[in-house]
Amino acid sequence: MIVTKRHLIFLPVVLSAIAGPAIGMDLSLSSATVEISTPSLPISPQNSVLTLPQCIQLAIQQATTVLKAKNNAEVSGTQLVQAYMQFLPNLAASANYGYQTGREYFAQVTPTYVRTTNRSGLYQLSSTLNIFNGLSDMAGWRSSTRRKQAADLSLYRAKQQIAFDVTQSYLQVYLDRQIVAIDESNLQASKEREQLIDAQAQVGSRSLADLYRQQAETSADELALISARAKARNDLIFLLQRLRVDLLTPYDIADVALDTPTMSYPYSDEGNLVRKALQQRADLEAQEKLAQATRWDVTSARAGYFPQLNLVGAMEGTATHLNSQDVDGVDAVPPSQPSVMHQFGSQIVYDVGINLNWGLFDRYLTRLTVARAQETASNSAIDSEDQRLQVEGDVELALNDYQAAVQQVTASEKGLKAAQESYDAVQERYKVGASSIVDLLTAQSALVQARAAKIQAHSDFTLQERAIDLALGTLPAQ
Repeated sequence: MIVTKRHLIFLPVVLSAIAGPAIGMDLSLSSATVEISTPSLPISPQNSVLTLPQCIQLAIQQATTVLKAKNNAEVSGTQLVQAYMQFLPNLAASANYGYQTGREYFAQVTPTYVRTTNRSGLYQLSSTLNIFNGLSDMAGWRSSTRRKQAADLSLYRAKQQIAFDVTQSYLQVYLDRQIVAIDESNLQASKEREQLIDAQAQVGSRSLADLYRQQAETSADELALISARAKARNDLIFLLQRLRVDLLTPYDIADVALDTPTMSYPYSDEGNLVRKALQQRADLEAQEKLAQATRWDVTSARAGYFPQLNLVGAMEGTATHLNSQDVDGVDAVPPSQPSVMHQFGSQIVYDVGINLNWGLFDRYLTRLTVARAQETASNSAIDSEDQRLQVEGDVELALNDYQAAVQQVTASEKGLKAAQESYDAVQERYKVGASSIVDLLTAQSALVQARAAKIQAHSDFTLQERAIDLALGTLPAQ
């Protein structure tokens, strides 16, 4: 319920001071009236007036949960690209340059001393293409794909939840202002009645007891108005906080039209609605995608049991320039040397091969990894089943609340009609002195409570329509 018990407690006190015929007020109410004409809280011309669609759009753009879900979706997209790249060969490049000088002893054929000073360089390009690694790359790609889909679905569901929450907060602020308007009217009527009874008491047509009673009720009316205004302001601040707007900038909200139930009940086939929700709920599909991803993680973990087969290739170029060289005291520098760049282009070695690597015993590391992956997959499957049951329960609860909201609208309309007839009858009796002011104020209080109850019922019905859309997964998230 959006109207609190505090307001309903205050309403009889607030309205008990009103006696229309005594001050010439027409308090007759039409039973078909749904909304009370309510002025907005005092705002300056510079205020920005926000509509419900604008509030939903702002919240979806700025809400913390949505921003975090977007970040998660972006990371999941990067992980998916990285999983794609695992199917491609890597490419690595290396190079070095060195200066060498000194005397070495060679004894391979004839013992020889060589003193040399030279400059040398080397470059190398290498690449490895995985041919088989126990299906780890394929499983990783499928797991990343499911996680990316789950992240996108979670983002969409977060937007739906934000849209519903903002709608609820918006309706709360709107109803608060209805209560403020009622309290303002009650206080004004109480002040006018107090002035009238004061004048009548001075001429002896009213007792001082009636005057003191009216003064007490006027004070109660003022307290109720102060409380209602504070609550309306607090709820507006809460709404603006959800929108993450600057609270130093004055904002106001526009009025919203409340819905009315149709003659026919639109949700007769509950089983079909549950099946639709199971097909359309983004959070359920996201959880199922995560469960699929964890099952592929098990396949990836089992890759440690299998050998890895890689195709490797490398290209290496070298170059050396002798500054000086003597062998056993004899100068051995060739009369001409090819340039370093020429050597880099001509002295190239190519290497292609197949590499097989199989860890036959890794001290149960793979087994532990597989066990942990299986545990995660099992837990994820449990979570998926729980989410499925949650969706079914959400639909049943939403339908039950919707039916209650429809019944409340019907009951509130009947209550308003009865309260109106009661007030009219007591008012006529009061005019001729057949009823006391207490009877009139009691009827007045019941009438105002009936009006508030009808507005509350229509507000609950409006919100409950959105709650069904949220439970079915069809609530717009734009």
